[in-house]
Amino acid sequence: MDQRQQTVIESLGTYLPPQSCTTNEVLEACKHGLHFPLEKITGIKTRRMAGQLEFAMDLASNAVADCLARSKYSPDEIDMIICCNISRYNSPGMVSFEPGTSVALRQRFGFSNALVFDITNACAGMFTGIYILDAFLNTGAIRRGMVISGEYITHLTLTAQREIEGFMDKRLACLTLGDAGAAIVLEKSSRSGAGFVELDLQTLGRYSPLCIAKASENGGMIMYTDAVGLADVAIKACANHAMNAMEHAGWPADGFQHLIMHQTSGLTLNSAMREINRLYNKTVCHDGNTINNLEHRGNTASTSHFIALADQIRNKTINCGDKVVFGVSASGLTVGTALYVFDDLPERFRQMDLQATSAVHESSASGGDRIENSAWPRIRIESIGKLPDMPGEARSSMELLVDAATQCLERSAYGSSEIGLLIYSGVYRSEYLLEPAFAALLAGELGMNATYPSSGDRKTLAFDVFNGSVGFLNACYVGQQLILAGKSSTAMVVTSEIENNDTVWPTERVGIKPTASAMIIDAAGQNNSGFSRFLFSHHPEYINAYTTYYVAEGFSPRLHVEIDPGIESIFISCIIPTVREILRLEGLAITEIDIVIPPQVSAGFIKRLSEALGYSTQKFIDAVGDGPDLFTSSIPYAMDHLYEDKLVKTGDIGLIITVGSGIQVGCAIYHF
Repeated sequence: MDQRQQTVIESLGTYLPPQSCTTNEVLEACKHGLHFPLEKITGIKTRRMAGQLEFAMDLASNAVADCLARSKYSPDEIDMIICCNISRYNSPGMVSFEPGTSVALRQRFGFSNALVFDITNACAGMFTGIYILDAFLNTGAIRRGMVISGEYITHLTLTAQREIEGFMDKRLACLTLGDAGAAIVLEKSSRSGAGFVELDLQTLGRYSPLCIAKASENGGMIMYTDAVGLADVAIKACANHAMNAMEHAGWPADGFQHLIMHQTSGLTLNSAMREINRLYNKTVCHDGNTINNLEHRGNTASTSHFIALADQIRNKTINCGDKVVFGVSASGLTVGTALYVFDDLPERFRQMDLQATSAVHESSASGGDRIENSAWPRIRIESIGKLPDMPGEARSSMELLVDAATQCLERSAYGSSEIGLLIYSGVYRSEYLLEPAFAALLAGELGMNATYPSSGDRKTLAFDVFNGSVGFLNACYVGQQLILAGKSSTAMVVTSEIENNDTVWPTERVGIKPTASAMIIDAAGQNNSGFSRFLFSHHPEYINAYTTYYVAEGFSPRLHVEIDPGIESIFISCIIPTVREILRLEGLAITEIDIVIPPQVSAGFIKRLSEALGYSTQKFIDAVGDGPDLFTSSIPYAMDHLYEDKLVKTGDIGLIITVGSGIQVGCAIYHF
């Protein structure tokens, strides 16, 4: 790759809540008492704690404000926003599900030209966001984007303090956490040699059960970690991954100034240094080049690398031209390496601190509309899997998902080890599980290159796209761009949904069908079939028309649902201009569309939509009938129905429409 075209961090913003809490104070607040040298083993003396006046959204917002203040770009010049926080704990006792963090930040800061969605990949979230943005930058789909995370995770500490029973308790890691926000702007560098030289991630799904964060039976959220088992495989896999990345980039063993690993504990950092030194058979890593930022920060989850980076830039440890090895590890198990060469960012960052300004720099960007391009090679749907109607007792999200993904693979020319990307796009899941990525758990269930050491060169990266019922189409777009950027040759997009309130609060439901589905996409076949264009629109005036959040505290934890009674009319009013725009961009009249794949809300909704668009209902695929809403499974169910009933022929043009909370509309043109 041309060094002048490497992806570079244009701006870095961070935020730490003001309240500090010592490790001794954390231990003293444990209900059952805990006599354990936690500070000595972890190296954590204090950590910042939010949760009284600030929550995940506030931490993210403050980081964004800091990032924009240090950037030459204004909000309307950002083309893509990816939010990566594990935590969606946005007010006391409330975990948000819809709309996503990115949607709220888009409205709050005026990112009027940005495509936005959330992803989830545990503590690898920000680097997964960078990985995705790097692909979009490489294909030319965007000019610049922002990766954001706001981690209010010490609510897990509060739950653990009530529940933990001893130092061997799997909830112990909850006591090492700290809160923080981080945001970065990425673009292509114009400076030779600066930016990401290597950036690679993979998921070893067999180990995904070693760290699980979900709803506690006693209220609140909790994390269970097999710290010894997770550290053992993570250290070996990460050290080997880093060495391979350096060799691939042509960096010698001593060819870097700084190693920044995920900041979990001093014991883990020291073990990782020893393992890297063992692989090289000499001292490569030592206290002088390995960043340990734990003393006053703790483990700040997905933000930890960038909190450490900002701290070390401020104290002048990291300077212009320095080479950094970022070691990525996260529950899932996702491991990775990013090799980075700094331009003048450290100096600019320190100058901004001296100026102590909160004003956004005057922009030097060209402005204009977000890049539109349909000239890319097409990516086709290779196979589809879904659940047959199976009346009977309810099954878990993962059981549903495994069945759908297995059927998809049985219909595919690919085996599970040939799937390079696994992207989960579901919203409502058993036990409100938020860590690890649901895709990582599925990768383990399906044996997708899931163990260390892996056999051969094949690998899988698994992560979640989290964006309501538009998430599945977002995931298809992400998969397309990652394939076009050469990061994988295949992607499987999967989803599953359940009604969380079925047993605990049956009068309050989202109104969706408990089901699962899967699609494999790859490069187009000989007839050049596949997706040609995606278009997403946002309608923030209706941001409160569709909201759901988990009430995590109190006598009866449940999902709270607030949906405007006129939501279908709102959906249709937002869909119409988006459909008109994508047809205009493609140079198509509605009469040139052979098949319309609408949101599978209900037969009545589909009929209303066809009438509003002034196009024959017979052209619209109805796989839902009287419902309930197929939600994130709308596209695969409708596509499967279309193929099974032979309703399409080669050369036909399809229009795919999705709509969901935000309010957001997603459209795509598909060539059969």
